[in-house]
Parts: sequence; C-alpha cells; structure tokens
Amino acid sequence: MVNVGLSGGSLLGLLNMLLGILYCVVSIYQLVAAIQRSGSPVSTTARILQLVFLPLLLILSGAILFFQGWRLDPLLVFQQFLIEFVLIYLVVVDLKRST
Repeated sequence: MVNVGLSGGSLLGLLNMLLGILYCVVSIYQLVAAIQRSGSPVSTTARILQLVFLPLLLILSGAILFFQGWRLDPLLVFQQFLIEFVLIYLVVVDLKRST
C-alpha cells in the first residue's frame, strides 16, 4: 500500500526529483562541452562521477520525501526546506562555475 499526501514534505520531494532530472540534463551538456575543451582525464572522471551520483541521490531522496513526506513533523519539513535551499544554491554555483 502506498500512501501519498500532498503536504510540504511531499512537495519538497517532487521539487527534489524535478531538480535532479534537470541537473542531470544540464550536466550531460556541460560534460560534453568539458570533454571537447579539456583533455584532462582526472577532471573528466570527476565530472562523470558527479554526473552519475548527484542526480541519482537527488532523485532517490526526492522519491523518499514524496512517498514519506506526509509523515514528517513540521519542524523536520522546515529543516528539509533549509537543506533544499542550500542544495539549490550549491547546484547553481556549480553550474555557473563550470560554464
């Protein structure tokens, strides 16, 4: 049985999954551009690892929040919102830095 309620935690989970998919698409574009620009294998390997693991973790944590977010205490939802804000900031800084 799957319980899904549209609460603050579930909405944060949806946002997390959507941003994970968007980050994956943008990272693929940046990875292709970085491979064409630079021949450094260490930098390319780091970008590939970042491309694989970061969107996967974002989507997985978003799915957990979506399906279990209705059970969260309001204080935990606020804490998750703060973490989400910091995560979005770090992704934007990373995308600006690599362009």
